[in-house]
Amino acid sequence: MHTKHVLVLNLLFEQSLKKSFDQRIAEVFETIDIKYDTIHLSNLADGHNFNDYTHLLISGSTESAMEECSWYPRLDAIIDHFMSKNKSILGICFGHQFLVRHIIGKNHVRKSSTPEIGWTNIKLSDNRIFHTVGSLKSAVFHYDEVFDLDDRFEITATSDRCTIHGFQVRGEKIWGVQFHPDFTYYDVFEFTEDIRKKDPLFEEIHCRTDVSPDEFKQNDLILKNWIQLS
Repeated sequence: MHTKHVLVLNLLFEQSLKKSFDQRIAEVFETIDIKYDTIHLSNLADGHNFNDYTHLLISGSTESAMEECSWYPRLDAIIDHFMSKNKSILGICFGHQFLVRHIIGKNHVRKSSTPEIGWTNIKLSDNRIFHTVGSLKSAVFHYDEVFDLDDRFEITATSDRCTIHGFQVRGEKIWGVQFHPDFTYYDVFEFTEDIRKKDPLFEEIHCRTDVSPDEFKQNDLILKNWIQLS
């Protein structure tokens, strides 16, 4: 059996988001002594050999999976490689949406009528990546959402405002989560305040669930389970 080796795609532009994501991944992965490499968006087009990787983690992005960007074909090609080899994939937020776009088309991604910013309660199904996760409170930062998934997808997570917060492709090692287990706890508050200053509709889309550092630690288990159980 091959040693598990994770390819992490950090597709974030903003330095604060990019840094928080890298710090959070290191924080979780180092507790399970997993081998991983990170490719940032600026290096996505460089020549890379993906044969030795067993897992692919796709971050969020401030781009939209409904639109077109010059680097999307490269991301499609990377996903194709991992899917063709039956390797494990987890997409987060934009990554979750892009996987749906890749598999069944971008007409299954839309602007959400109930965006979510802040912290919220996530209702989980009995799925292996949620093994031993109790009640989950997680960060949410999304204006888009996936919808109308076909029978290839098992819905694994929901919230009061978003009916598809997670999925697994049936029979495949492919998962997506709309929520964010991938930013550091204190940075989430800072990012929320940044949006408060920029979005005049903030009070309508702000999710106000209280989350303690101990409660946030449940998010660690999702990333760990994905690696250890797939």
